[in-house]
Amino acid sequence: MTSATHNKAKPGLWAGLFASNMAVIAVLFVTGAIEPPTPYILMVLNAVLLVPVIRTGKRLQAERGAMTRAVARYNRRFLSFAAIYSVAMMGSALAADRMEWTPPAMWLLAVVPMIPAFGMIWAIMQYLREETDEYLRHRAVNSAVVGLGFVLVLGTGWGFLETFGLVPHIWAWWVFPAWAIGLGVGMAWPERSAGDAA
Repeated sequence: MTSATHNKAKPGLWAGLFASNMAVIAVLFVTGAIEPPTPYILMVLNAVLLVPVIRTGKRLQAERGAMTRAVARYNRRFLSFAAIYSVAMMGSALAADRMEWTPPAMWLLAVVPMIPAFGMIWAIMQYLREETDEYLRHRAVNSAVVGLGFVLVLGTGWGFLETFGLVPHIWAWWVFPAWAIGLGVGMAWPERSAGDAA
């Protein structure tokens, strides 16, 4: 891929590749094709794709006049908490697999990744308070609803499939990453629709 092509690439391309890779890793892990620590290593390697997602996303926001101060602060906060969440989630899982822990320590390991998850929600709430552009605030709310709808449909559908013995049981921690993917899709979708309408 040339530099010019890379600069014109949209964040959806990189985000789609990232999400597809995560889905493949999850399927391999759930089916037992790969065992710890391999899935965690693959997830860390796949996280490299988030760099072009962020860069192309920022470029696109700037080109469309959507890079307000509130957006810049939101990006910094959300991405910082997302990075901490990824490290905490994988670190806790690896630590639980590798060592024997007392029940209170296991509770601590389980709770640690929840803290940056709350941080991401806080970042969104702060953005909605700070953003003065009504259209951008409207888009952010719509995106959160798209993420929520994605999780509800996916979780309910998987639940029915699991009830009828068609798919294996999966852990509930997938909910937050799935919501974040839906949030990202929601952020891209209204802009594309608005551009097409123009």
